[in-house]
Amino acid sequence: MPTRLSNARSAVKDLFDLLLREAEHKSCNNLGELITLARTALEFTPPEHAHRRSALIHLANVLYERFRKEDTNVDLDEVIKLRRVAWESMPPDDPERQTILLELDDCLYERFRRGGAITDLVEVISLRRAALERIPLSDRCRQLLKLADSLAERFERLGSVTDINEAIGLGRTALELCPPSHPDHVLSQSCLANYLRAKIGKRGAQAPKTGVGSPSSLDIQQLIKKIVSETLETVPLRLFHTPTGVLCNRDLLLSHFERSPQYKELLSLVSTCDSQSSATQIRDAVVRFFQFATLSHRWGRGEPLLRDVEGACIYDMDGGDGLQKLQQFCTLALERGFSWAWSDTCCIDKDSSAELQEAIGSMFSWYRSSSLTLVHLCDVSGTGSLADSVWFERGWTLQELLASRAILFYSYDWSLYKNRESANHKTDDALLEEVEEATGIAKEYLMDFHPGLDNARSRLHWASRRRTTRPEDIAYSLFGIFRVHLAIFYGESVEHALGRLLAEIISGSGDVSVLDWVGEASSFNSCFPANLVPYQTVPRMRHTPDDPASRNGLDPEKTQKLYSKLAGLPRAGFGNSKLTLPSIIHQVTAVRLQGSSTSPSGYTYSIRASGLTPLEVTLSVNLDKSANRYILARPWHPKALPTQTTSDEDAVWELLQQLKQPFNALLLKKLPHNEYRRIASDCMITARPQDVNSILDSQVLIPDIV
Repeated sequence: MPTRLSNARSAVKDLFDLLLREAEHKSCNNLGELITLARTALEFTPPEHAHRRSALIHLANVLYERFRKEDTNVDLDEVIKLRRVAWESMPPDDPERQTILLELDDCLYERFRRGGAITDLVEVISLRRAALERIPLSDRCRQLLKLADSLAERFERLGSVTDINEAIGLGRTALELCPPSHPDHVLSQSCLANYLRAKIGKRGAQAPKTGVGSPSSLDIQQLIKKIVSETLETVPLRLFHTPTGVLCNRDLLLSHFERSPQYKELLSLVSTCDSQSSATQIRDAVVRFFQFATLSHRWGRGEPLLRDVEGACIYDMDGGDGLQKLQQFCTLALERGFSWAWSDTCCIDKDSSAELQEAIGSMFSWYRSSSLTLVHLCDVSGTGSLADSVWFERGWTLQELLASRAILFYSYDWSLYKNRESANHKTDDALLEEVEEATGIAKEYLMDFHPGLDNARSRLHWASRRRTTRPEDIAYSLFGIFRVHLAIFYGESVEHALGRLLAEIISGSGDVSVLDWVGEASSFNSCFPANLVPYQTVPRMRHTPDDPASRNGLDPEKTQKLYSKLAGLPRAGFGNSKLTLPSIIHQVTAVRLQGSSTSPSGYTYSIRASGLTPLEVTLSVNLDKSANRYILARPWHPKALPTQTTSDEDAVWELLQQLKQPFNALLLKKLPHNEYRRIASDCMITARPQDVNSILDSQVLIPDIV
C-alpha cells in the first residue's frame, strides 16, 4: 500500500509538473485542470514531505493566475492562506523565503485595498518590517517607502501620531539613501512630502483655513498647465525619452509630465503655498523635469531620419553607424541623468519647410537651453588630438560649440576625450586651450558667448574656414550666432544667403568692419564678399606714431567743424538692394597705367586722390582714363567718434590721431543715377592721409552702393 501511494503521488506530481511547464511555455487555458491537479498533488503530499512546500507554492501560483484573470476574492483569500503557510514553514535562511514574503505582502495589501480590513494592514506592516531586515542597506530605499506607505495608511485610518512620525522617519532615511542621481530620489522626495502633508493635514483639519492667497486646486492645475506650455515653447519640438528610447512630440511630453510623481507633488501645493511661492516651485520643477541633452556631431552615412524612428523604440532597432550613434548618445544622456535627449538628425521633420524654418531659427536657443551637449568626435582616437577632428571644420558645429553652456567631448568609441572626467569640459582649462587653438576663438567667448551683432567681423572670421554640405547653410548656420531671424530659401545660392545676412548685420548695427575684406565680390552687392573665405584674413594696419607737437598748430574752428561733420553722419544701412554707406571720401584726381603692358597679376596703376599720398596698386580691372569717375572711400561708423566730455580739444585730437592712420580703402566707381559700385575688391588698397591739414579738409558722402 505505501508503495502504491508513493507511486500515485509521484504520478500526479509528474503530471502536474508537465501541465505547469505547458502553462509557462504556451498559451494555456485549462487553469481549472491545473488547479485541480495542484490540489490533488497537495493532498497526496503529507506535511513532512520534502515537496510539500513546493506543492503549496504551485497551487498558490495557479490560483493567483486565475485571480488575475477572473478577479475573484475567494481565490485571493486562498492564495493568502497558502502563501502564509508556505512562508511560515520555511527556515529563516531559505533563499525563497524573501520572495514568498513579498508575494504574500502584495496579496494582503491587495485584499486590504479592496476590503479595508485593518487586520490585513497590520499584517502587511509586520511583513514589511520582516522584509526590510533581510535587504542590504544600499537596496532598502523602495522597501523603506513601502513600509512608510503602510504606516501612513494606518495613520489615516486610526490617527496614530506614532505611525505617521515613523513613516516620516523612514521617508527621510530613504531620501538619505537616494542622492539626486539615484533613480528613486524624486520618488523619495514625493513620498516624504506626502507623509509630512498627511501629518499637517490631520493637525489642521479641526479648524477651517482662513489664510488669504492660498490657490485652489483648479488654480494650481491652470498654473501648472500655463508654465508647462511656456517651458515647452523653449525646448525642441520633439525629444527622445531616454529610458524608453521613444521619440515624443509635445503632446507626449505633456502626457509624460502629467503621469509623473513631480506633477502629483505639484498638485498638492494647494494646501501648502501661496500663489507666488506656488508659481516659483512649479516653474523650478517643470524646468528640472524637461532638462535635456543635445548631440553635436559630424553627419555621416545612414543617419536615421524622423520617419525611421517615429513610433519605434530606437533600442530595439538594428541599423548602421548612424543609428548606433543615436543609441549610444541616448544611453549616455540617460547615464548622465537626463530623461530627454535631442539629435538634429531625426528630431526635425525635414520634409516640412515650415518646421525646418522654425528649427533653424531656434537651433541656437535649443543648444543654449540644453543642460549638456555631448560632442562625438568620430575621427579622434584615444591618443588623437581634438584639433584634428573634422568637427571643427563644419559650419553648424560652430553655433553648437558657442551656444552650449556645458559640453563634453567624446572620442570615436564614446569614451571621454583623453579620459578627462568632468561635468563640463568648458571648465577644464587645459582642454579649453586645445579648443581655443583649434578654433581661434578666445576662451572668454567659448565660456560665455552672447549672441548678437557685436564684434561681427570676428564672428565671421571664426566661421570663415568652415564648410557645409548645402552651400546656403554656411550663412544659415550663423543666424543664431548673430541673433537674426531671416527666411530660409534653399537654392537661393550662398551669395544671396550671405548677402541677406550681411545686410541684416549692417542694418541692425551699422558695423562697417564687415566691409573690410579682399576677395571675390558678391552678385548680391559689390561691397559684400561672395563667400566667407575673405574673412579668414584679420585686418592689421601699421600704426603711425603720435606727434604731440603738431597739436599746437591746429585750427580750432576747422577741427570742430570736422568733428561736427562726422558726428552728423548716420550709421550705415541697407535697403532696396543698396548699401547706404556714410564715408570719408577722397576723389581720385589722376590714374596712370604703369609700363607699356600688364603683369600676369593685373594692371599696375599710379593713383592720386585728394588728401592721400600717391598710391601704386595692382588691380584686377582696367580703369577708365577719366579719373573723376572714381573715389576712394573710408567707411565710417558713428561709434568710432571719440566722446566729447570736459575737454572738446582732447576728443578732437583723438579723432585726428585716428584718422591719420592708414586704412583699407574701397575703390568705388560712379554709375548713372548717383549710384556706385565697388570694383577691384580682390586687391588690397592701403591708403595713407597726407597730413593733418588734409584730414581737416576731408569730405564726407553717403553713397548708395549696388
